Amino acid sequence: MIFKRDRVVFFILLVCLSVCAPRAGANQDDTKSLIHEVAASTLFDGFLYFADNQGSYLKALAKPFPSNLSSHELGRKILKELLAGPPDSILAPTFPTDTRLLALFISEDGRAWVDLGLREGHLTNVDTVSELLAIYSVVNSLTLNIPGVKQVKLLVNGSDVDTLGGHVSLKYFYKPNMLIVK
Repeated sequence: MIFKRDRVVFFILLVCLSVCAPRAGANQDDTKSLIHEVAASTLFDGFLYFADNQGSYLKALAKPFPSNLSSHELGRKILKELLAGPPDSILAPTFPTDTRLLALFISEDGRAWVDLGLREGHLTNVDTVSELLAIYSVVNSLTLNIPGVKQVKLLVNGSDVDTLGGHVSLKYFYKPNMLIVK
């Protein structure tokens, strides 16, 4: 009886080796292709929101982001890319180039606080639409890319301020607004 069981086990192993052995000896091109597929699967296409050239509305720009980051790490990466401005002249930045991200905090209940470092303490020479575009570029970029973020409050230079540029109140948390995006 033991002999028959050993023969069955041996036969199963022989079948497995004959099926699996050719794959185990895969060439380097297959291995590189597999590595590329794994690397590609760890990215997701997120969207950053920049102003159009006329400053009338926001446009979404696709940007790959690592999918293995925590919400906080992803938020910092998104804001860093957003504050760096668009990569080409088709779109316009919503913040001055010297704007810095001072802090980001994301709470368990889906609220995020973004502290921006502005040299003047506010945006200068902006109208109401430009101020709204700046606010919603941050709000939409975070809330539409990070599942845990539902609303955003902006701070400036470590303080709770009334406005970014004198027109739109920053006393409240903002939710995403797709009506400002074309």
